[in-house]
Amino acid sequence: MKKTFIALGFCVLLLCMPIGISDTSDCGCSAPEDTLSRSLSDTPWISDADITALQQQAIDEEWTFTVGKNPTTDRPLSELCGLVEPDNWWADVSFDPCVPTTTLPDHFDWRELGGCTSVKNQGGCGSCWAFGTMAPLECNILIKDHKEVDLSEQWLVSCNRNGWGCNGGWWAHDYFQWKMDRSNGTGAVLEKEFPYKASDLPCDGPYKHPYLIDSWHFIGFSQGIAPTDSIKQAIMDYGPVSVACAVTQAFGAYTGGVFNEDDPQAPINHAVALVGWDDNQGENGVWFLRNSWGPGWGEDGYMCIEYRVCKVGYSACYVNYPVKTKVDISSGLFCVTVGLRNVGNTVTNAIRCNISVNGGVLGVINSSLIDTIDSLEPGAVVYERIPCLGFGPLSVMVSVEPENAGKTAKHAEGFLCGLLFIVTRNQ
Repeated sequence: MKKTFIALGFCVLLLCMPIGISDTSDCGCSAPEDTLSRSLSDTPWISDADITALQQQAIDEEWTFTVGKNPTTDRPLSELCGLVEPDNWWADVSFDPCVPTTTLPDHFDWRELGGCTSVKNQGGCGSCWAFGTMAPLECNILIKDHKEVDLSEQWLVSCNRNGWGCNGGWWAHDYFQWKMDRSNGTGAVLEKEFPYKASDLPCDGPYKHPYLIDSWHFIGFSQGIAPTDSIKQAIMDYGPVSVACAVTQAFGAYTGGVFNEDDPQAPINHAVALVGWDDNQGENGVWFLRNSWGPGWGEDGYMCIEYRVCKVGYSACYVNYPVKTKVDISSGLFCVTVGLRNVGNTVTNAIRCNISVNGGVLGVINSSLIDTIDSLEPGAVVYERIPCLGFGPLSVMVSVEPENAGKTAKHAEGFLCGLLFIVTRNQ
């Protein structure tokens, strides 16, 4: 079921921030400042005294991150965290183990590949569940369609049939696939159709629904925190993923560094996205987490957080968004052998192929898989650093290299330009 390819990057989960909305322009929202900043609490969730205490705790416990005032610390927790876990949610859902079939890279970040949309700001509404649901789809559209779109979280908040809203909700990917909203429509809605107001507004549809998914699945084998390698594989295969976590005061006051404060008693309460990882940071590695509290929180809206800290990775799930730009390699690929080629210190076989492809994503259809690629066998090619070009044909050098032996690409999937991957031609 898996496709495996070499890529560099991953996308972090996005959460929204209070104050303004990460610059209205960032998330395409047109809501006025006072609407998004509604109901600032007279008693802030994290007071100045709390921050002073946290800073002392950071010294005492040798935290590897910093804390301080930021746009979220003056808001009540209910306006920042709104993921509400349904009873026995795992009883009738689909789990995908996402077991890696090859060695995973030490570092992967979708931001480095241009696969992440702008960080958003949920404002004074406990709608993290909507932003955490929408983030992976937006990133997938950017990755696979090479097009940045701004989708409407307000539509999820106002038009779902589950009774979810600013007081909380759960993963809502079903509304991208089969479930009908209050206006009997299915599929994501554009931000311009229903701009975000950080409020429980009425659903005034019907709306246009241009973006649907083929499927979505929870990652791993059962309820709980998904295996780290399974989440990594899902990020590489399906783009940024939705995950839950347990937000603490230190999390809310985070201003930078590697987050390593863990409270095992803290409840699951927040939805975010993971866009990548780095095994060389922290004690055992970190996730790149994308929040929905605007770019003024953390590191431009992101956090580096150690694996499994704050239960990050709980109820992890991915969306399978279909590739729209495809090329049938059975008729659109012409290759000729050009002899041996030097690759570093290794001499390998190489062939040159001419391909007609529209846009930055090359889709592979009508292909079959092979078990190993350790020589230039008929039907097997490795596309090497396919550039991002516009319309028209492109010529690329492809080679079969020993280190790529055994790696295959899944039938009917698309790949981001600039990556290294393997396809097979029809025999």
